[in-house]
Amino acid sequence: MKIKVCGIRNRSNLTFLNESDVDFIGFIFYNKSKRYFEEGDIGGEIVSAKQKVGVFVNETIDNVVRLAQSHELNYVQLHGDETPEYCKALKKKGFKLFKAFSVYDELPTDLFSYEAVVDCFLFDTKGVSYGGNGTQFDWSVLEQYKMNKPFILSGGIGLEDVSSLMELNHPQLYAVDVNSRFEISPGQKDEQALKEFIKELKK
Repeated sequence: MKIKVCGIRNRSNLTFLNESDVDFIGFIFYNKSKRYFEEGDIGGEIVSAKQKVGVFVNETIDNVVRLAQSHELNYVQLHGDETPEYCKALKKKGFKLFKAFSVYDELPTDLFSYEAVVDCFLFDTKGVSYGGNGTQFDWSVLEQYKMNKPFILSGGIGLEDVSSLMELNHPQLYAVDVNSRFEISPGQKDEQALKEFIKELKK
């Protein structure tokens, strides 16, 4: 199972993840987030051996393009209220897209309108913020998902969830996305906990 660690903004965590078995590293380009990349100490170009994902929330297309090109991002993750037309415009510019959807007790009803314009869905827990709420939705609702588009599971995933994740057998489950449950403080990851999680999930 592929692993994405999101909310990275300091050099120590980036170095650790570059040397780990994670597949994606996420950087948040949303200035209202506690994990806003530009408030960290990495600065300049993001040097990473992993796939780099930039997370944006209701940003202008021009700014997404500028930042994605500047940091040589491999994927753009849209975590706001972006429309299918917005996604289509970015796809035409050659970007690979993850589109996040908030889930509580049922899957969104508008997934089909995004199917042709994104590369992967991301299901996160509905909360007061655009991600990073540290809570889980009921994973049994994933049984409702019958589309062929792969998805990433996100929302309040912690070290104690490894066994439950291993039991998920959904054919379209592409990756898991972790963030706040592995933090000492916002944007500062607990590297030992991540190391154990990665090791267990990659067995």
